Amino acid sequence: MPAIELSPQETAALVAALESYLPELTTERVGTDNRELHAELKKQEAILGGILNLLKAVKS
Repeated sequence: MPAIELSPQETAALVAALESYLPELTTERVGTDNRELHAELKKQEAILGGILNLLKAVKS
């Protein structure tokens, strides 16, 4: 698994970006009638949510 090192400022910026984007992704997922797109967006939500949780754990 590749690893990257982020400065505290980079971590904070990425957390803020993910926190801003995830609700929009959820809205898009809920609003689609396309089952394939819905499934893909749900996967992306889970992956990005996991990354957000990891970043918040490291930040604390």
